[in-house]
Amino acid sequence: MAITKQQMWSLASLCVGRRSDFALQQADGRYLRAGRPLDYGALRLHLAGELTIGTYVADEQGRCHFAVFDADRDDGLFTLLEVQRVLAAAGIASYLELSRRGGHLRVFLSRLASAASLRSWLLPFCPSGVEFYPKRDWVTDAHPGSLMRLPFGVHRLSGRRYPFVLLVGDRLVPVAPSVAEALTWLSTVERVTVPDEPRLAQSNQVGRETHTQYSAKKGVMTSTPIALMSIREWCAQQDACSIIGRYVELDANGLGCCPFGFHHSDGVDSRPSLWVHTPMAPDGACWYCHAWRRGGDLFDFLSLYHRLSKKELWHRILSGEQF
Repeated sequence: MAITKQQMWSLASLCVGRRSDFALQQADGRYLRAGRPLDYGALRLHLAGELTIGTYVADEQGRCHFAVFDADRDDGLFTLLEVQRVLAAAGIASYLELSRRGGHLRVFLSRLASAASLRSWLLPFCPSGVEFYPKRDWVTDAHPGSLMRLPFGVHRLSGRRYPFVLLVGDRLVPVAPSVAEALTWLSTVERVTVPDEPRLAQSNQVGRETHTQYSAKKGVMTSTPIALMSIREWCAQQDACSIIGRYVELDANGLGCCPFGFHHSDGVDSRPSLWVHTPMAPDGACWYCHAWRRGGDLFDFLSLYHRLSKKELWHRILSGEQF
């Protein structure tokens, strides 16, 4: 089946960020900046497998058509399926794409959104160990920002295409048997809308009201799990914001100095870069360090803060120790 210009337009409108430049993947998997506008000729060669395009996630004005959760590890697909479940519970459609070492979970937008508002909205859903794109709020011509492989191309290092997949029973099944049919499927995906600034501010207000209560909740402690309870279920029972507030002094916006100084240039977070917020899901991510570009749930925070393996931390919690 021949690929039409309309199908290429669907791919470009959903999955291409910056149009004035792109990158080409090399045989070793690295990307080199092309330094020229992306056109239909290059898209056609990408889909034919003759070259592989990397697209800059944000356009020239720092706006995005899509966001990506990227998990490049052995359990990445399982992690992304859980993120997809949590997103779906919040009314956010997402689509899973295989990759060479894991997967990408893509959220497509109905209209352009600034990288800053997109990150403010979706970063709380991003668990520890998963990368989120766009990685920063700003771009320049010299520094165009985050780069992602354009779907349906051949990975130059592995020589394989990596399809979008659906979970059918306990198996991941490609959405279509061919690139052309997958492009037709792509045109049917749901595009979501990033909440506007007033709604974002309103949702953040809930977090601020919680943060202002920290000083009055210094006595809040973790609860001891019941038999057979999972870590996820335990996290869902905790007042994560108040517990982290016992370790870090936070302002009314939930900002404080990150206690994990080893990743700051001078060993100390000299200006507040840790954001603590109410989880979007009861057991979801509740903190993020903007300098480190890493976050996680309450269990991740306690494990890092006390320098304990997750196994040791869970053993101590099960034994009734308070944190």
